Amino acid sequence: MMNVDRFKQNFDGASRPNRFAVLGEIGAGGGNINNIVVRAASMPSVTVGMIRVPFRGRIVKIPGDRTYEEWTFTVYDGFKAGVEFRDKFLKWNTQLNDHELNTPIGTFAGNPVGGGIDMMDQDTFTEWSVHQLDLLGQPVRSVVLKNCWPTVVSELALNYDNSDQLAEFSVTLAYDWYEDFGTNVSPMSAGLVI
Repeated sequence: MMNVDRFKQNFDGASRPNRFAVLGEIGAGGGNINNIVVRAASMPSVTVGMIRVPFRGRIVKIPGDRTYEEWTFTVYDGFKAGVEFRDKFLKWNTQLNDHELNTPIGTFAGNPVGGGIDMMDQDTFTEWSVHQLDLLGQPVRSVVLKNCWPTVVSELALNYDNSDQLAEFSVTLAYDWYEDFGTNVSPMSAGLVI
């Protein structure tokens, strides 16, 4: 029979959703972002598709292809030199498709002759990582997202009614896949320095 004392003996304290770190590089020369300015994030989801095969009135379900949904996180806004992160994300987004020209710009546009797009351009496609931390600030679960680029830089809401709040915005990154370090992660293997 389960009682409170037995529950407490077997309870490990669980994980805390407010113990995390997000690290990444903003493309288009935007530099690095540190975990201090990221207010909210999540461990990214992953889906394995399903192939339904009809057989004699039944459906046999077979695992299909793995897909990775876009990943969204929330950032505090600022306009002091070096922390104008929304401007940096907008510049990165514009590098992929210019507002006026409707074409890629910068190194993403290819070689000077216009011979195509370098899909491995490190200034356009970057790595991001999200780390779940224990109560002492050490990583217990880490994921590194590969070949990230911004699909959405959200609105920055302005409102006279919002007092005693910091301005913030969200960024949604597309990525090709992620490396999951699981729960056997060390700060060095995850590239995490907090």
